[in-house]
Amino acid sequence: MLRSTPLPPEAALTGRARALAYPEHTAAGLAALNGAIPAASALALTPEALKAEAIRRAGGPVDFGPAPLDEPLSVLCRSLNEEVELHALGRLQVFNQLAGLLTMRLRFEDLWRRHPEILDQPVERPIVVIGLPRSGTTILHRLLSRDPAKRSSPFWEQVAPLPDGDPTAPQPDPDPRLVRMRQSLDMLDKVVPDLKLMHELTADQPDEDISLLIFAFASLQFEWSYRVPSYSRWHQAFDHTEGYRYFRRVLQTLQWLRGGERWVLKAPQHLEQLKPLLSVFPDAILVQTHRDPVPAIISLASLTTYGGRRYYDHPNPHAVGADMASIVERLLRKGVEDRPEDEGRFVDIQFTDLIADPLSCVRRIYAVAGDALSSEAASAMQAWIDDNRQGKHGGHEYAAEDFGLDAGDLRRRLGFYQERFSIPVDRRFAV
Repeated sequence: MLRSTPLPPEAALTGRARALAYPEHTAAGLAALNGAIPAASALALTPEALKAEAIRRAGGPVDFGPAPLDEPLSVLCRSLNEEVELHALGRLQVFNQLAGLLTMRLRFEDLWRRHPEILDQPVERPIVVIGLPRSGTTILHRLLSRDPAKRSSPFWEQVAPLPDGDPTAPQPDPDPRLVRMRQSLDMLDKVVPDLKLMHELTADQPDEDISLLIFAFASLQFEWSYRVPSYSRWHQAFDHTEGYRYFRRVLQTLQWLRGGERWVLKAPQHLEQLKPLLSVFPDAILVQTHRDPVPAIISLASLTTYGGRRYYDHPNPHAVGADMASIVERLLRKGVEDRPEDEGRFVDIQFTDLIADPLSCVRRIYAVAGDALSSEAASAMQAWIDDNRQGKHGGHEYAAEDFGLDAGDLRRRLGFYQERFSIPVDRRFAV
C-alpha cells in the first residue's frame, strides 16, 4: 500500500486484520481486478496526461480556470507515483476519478462563462453538519434532507454535478446520472459487499460535501481514499479559502439547474476548515455532532481499510489505524482552536441523544436556525427513521488491536475534546 510502511507480519495481525490485509475478493471483484490490467498498463498518472484526457472528454472547453490546480495536481500525481502501490483496478479508478474532476471543471468554467448570472444565485444561511467521522453526521444530514423546504445534493448529483451534454437542455426522467449511479452502486455492492454495514451509499440520498469540494482541491477525499503522505502535507498547509469559494459556485450552479434555496450540507472535514467555511458562508448555522472519539477512530479505520481493497492488493490495517487517529485528532484540534466565540451559531448534538431521539435534535437545530418544523417534514423524517434503524444491514465489529491502536493512548490524546464538550465514554472502549 505505502512503499515506506511495510505490512506487518501475519502473526502480528488479528484475525480481522488479516482478513482486511489479505482480502478474499468476490467473483465480481476478481473479474474487475483482472479486467483492469490491460487498460491500466497504458495510463500515465501525470498532470499532462490527465489534462489532455479531460480536454478530450469535455469536447471543446480548454480553460480550467484560475482556482488552485497545477500545484496540488502535481503534488498529488507525484505522491501517487512515488509513495503508493496501486493495483491495476486502483490505478484505473484513480485515473478516471482525476480525469473526471478535471473534465467537470472545464465544463463548469465554460458554463459560467456562457451564463454569468449563475454566480448571482444567493446561498443564504446554510445548515452545515460538522463533527468527527462516525459520529452520526450522515444520519443527521439525511434526516434533515427529508424536509421539502431544504436543499441537499443527492449522491448521484454530487458525483456528476452537471447533466450530460448541454446542461441547459431538458433532461430525461429519470436522469441518466441517477440510473448510472444505481448501476455503479449495485456493482460496488458485489465487489465490496460489507461496505453497507459500515457506511451505506444510496444513489438518491445526500452524502459528504467532499465530492463537491474536489474541483479546487479543497477536499479531504484524496487523503481518505488514496493514502498519499506528501499530498496530505500540502493539503494541511494550504489556505483553502479559494477552494471554498469554488464550492459555493458549485452550489449556485446546482441551484440554478435544479432549484432549491436553503442548503443542508455535511462533511467532517469542515472541522479543520472553519475559517474558510465561515469566510465564504458567514451566515451559516453549524451543527456539530459529538461522540466518544475512540470508537469513532476505530470504526473509521475499519471502514477505510476495508475500502482500501478497491485500490491496493494488501491494505495495511496498522498504517490506516495510525493515519485515522492522526487525522481525527487533527480535525478535532482545529475544530476546537478555530471555533469562533460566537457560540450562537453552533448547535451541539451528542451522538447518544441523536440515536435516542432524533426528532428532538432536529427541533433544537431548527430553533437556532429560525425554522419551523412542518408536519409534512416531521412525517417524512419519522418515516426515514423507521426505515433506517441501526443495524439494518447487520452489525459492524471492530477492535483497537485490529489496527495497531491502543484505546488508552487514544483517550489520552483526545481527552481535550471529550472534556471540552462533556462527551460520555463509550463503555465498550473504557480504559
